[in-house]
Amino acid sequence: MPEYGQIILRFSLETKTVSPDELDRREALLYEIVGDEFLVDFMGSVYEKAGVDLHAAEHYFAAMADRYAGEELTPSVHAAGIREDAAYLLKKAGLSADTSVWEIQVDGSELLLLIFGKSGKPVRAVAEQPGLLVGEVDETACLGLFKAALYAKRNHISLARVLLAEDGVS
Repeated sequence: MPEYGQIILRFSLETKTVSPDELDRREALLYEIVGDEFLVDFMGSVYEKAGVDLHAAEHYFAAMADRYAGEELTPSVHAAGIREDAAYLLKKAGLSADTSVWEIQVDGSELLLLIFGKSGKPVRAVAEQPGLLVGEVDETACLGLFKAALYAKRNHISLARVLLAEDGVS
């Protein structure tokens, strides 16, 4: 997450179901291990196993930007390095160096560069750079999700619990 100077470690969980309480415990344990050097969460498929409807969640991400506006985080020790990575990929994609980058995702031999925008343009391949894909994501929605993750971390609960509460489930 270059714009925020953070690296987020995402984990999978190979179970058929998982409770929000179990995710609270697991995410708290992961934070004990990584401290403030990284952010952690589980893949969306894990949160869905705990009852989070991710399709519905997208509708309130932007509102979470206001709700959790007070959450602050200092960029990690990795901030400069990941911002350099973002600048390099922006150049390779033919984009301006001042373009704000939400996320760089690695998937096998492909890199997905997600930049902020309002239209949510679909992912496109960069013809001159095989394996480099660029997509656009809504900046306000991403900020809301990021701030909710900070709230969850500070309160020693899973991001799933925050999303369930937003949806009125928990």
